[in-house]
Amino acid sequence: MRIGVDGISFAFEFTGVGRYLLSMLQELVQVVSADEVIIYSPKPIDLCLPGSNYRIRTVPNLLSRRPTLWTQFILPGLLKEDKIDVFWAQPTNLPLRLKHPCRRVLTLHDLVPYIAPESMQLRALLRMRLLLKPVANAADVVVCVSEFTARMAESFLRVNGKKIRVVKEAAAFGFKPLPKETARAIVRERFHLDGDYLIFVSTIEPRKDHPTLFKALRLVPEAPLLVLVGSRGWRSKGVFQEIGRLEKEGRVRYLGKVADEDLRALYSAALLAVYPSRYEGFGLPVLEAMACGCPVLSSDSSSLPEVGGEAAEYFRSGDHEDLAKRLRGLLRNEERLKEMVRQGFDNVNKFSFRKAAEELVKIFREVVYD
Repeated sequence: MRIGVDGISFAFEFTGVGRYLLSMLQELVQVVSADEVIIYSPKPIDLCLPGSNYRIRTVPNLLSRRPTLWTQFILPGLLKEDKIDVFWAQPTNLPLRLKHPCRRVLTLHDLVPYIAPESMQLRALLRMRLLLKPVANAADVVVCVSEFTARMAESFLRVNGKKIRVVKEAAAFGFKPLPKETARAIVRERFHLDGDYLIFVSTIEPRKDHPTLFKALRLVPEAPLLVLVGSRGWRSKGVFQEIGRLEKEGRVRYLGKVADEDLRALYSAALLAVYPSRYEGFGLPVLEAMACGCPVLSSDSSSLPEVGGEAAEYFRSGDHEDLAKRLRGLLRNEERLKEMVRQGFDNVNKFSFRKAAEELVKIFREVVYD
């Protein structure tokens, strides 16, 4: 079997989709060691995977800066030349028309353009709204990263439920607990953080709902410092103004985007991770925090209870008073926090990129050979 893989996520800004794809490919090439994997990109990419059964095919041309056009007009010819049996794409990098018989599998991470359009830039929103429905319906199988996303795909994209499969994500291999004192020494040296703190990891954008967290924080004056990690997103000016005010009061520290190795230490040293997001297709930071031994207090929205399971505590999404109540209760209950750490490790073990890769390969074989 010849497997074609959409490598566009590696050619541009490395986002959550790229992180997911890298983790999946590291397992996938080992699961299909007897098959050939060809990764396609409009630009040169730096990618090192285990094994020797994969290759990268880079085809730069005038359309390389327009990945959507490159996907529709250049990629079909490449798939034909290489006699690809099944092509695996991330939204929205799936060719609508092919030049040879080739099965198409699309992984759908979320439906932000439909559920939380206010958190996207207009250009990206229009592109996703234009393409997501036709590519999802053109795919032979739509792989969703959560049961919630699967239900939304049926509802918003009118995808036939018979061709939807759920293959859940996992925390990347590098997210493991550091000894508490080691982690605290690292964050003290690198970020000048000392003592207990709360942590929230996300892009600063509307659907992550920082305002609800800030309002709750003001109701819990005994709460430790809140550390914010993540890059600046769309429509974030008002949030950054409030961050500035809270930083002056000594209630918040904004670190921006950090490397995964630093994020591991920040999670491991934190007292509690708080995740108030109003919508997530999966909610990977919940698992990453748990994998590092950090208990999680999350909103009850979308897929988050599905990911956090019984290991997390939940508050009503958008309700800052309920969040403050839950936060205050946890800060006063050290034994409950320790129990959440233990439950978190058990929960993380239910998710695995090796298992996800095996499930994905099973789907490939079904669409090619059945």
